[in-house]
Amino acid sequence: MKVAGVFLLLSLALFFHQGNAGMDAAALRGTEPSCENFNLRRGCTREFDPICGTDNLLYSNECLLCLHNLQRSDHVRIKNRGMCQTPRNNFA
Repeated sequence: MKVAGVFLLLSLALFFHQGNAGMDAAALRGTEPSCENFNLRRGCTREFDPICGTDNLLYSNECLLCLHNLQRSDHVRIKNRGMCQTPRNNFA
């Protein structure tokens, strides 16, 4: 009976560990920004609608994330809308 209980607990722990790993991987993949909605040649507004990028940098809005990708030939995606949980300093 003890062996079955231990096996059940280990199975549950493994199940929850795999589930959390999948969520972290999905967050790192992020969602594609809608850059086609912005005329990046004209610049971006100063509207503050924070976006956390998959690089853990906070962008003031989605347009600025798109502009960053264009200027640096990068491919940062949207990790989440709002503030970053673990922000990285952006002093570049």
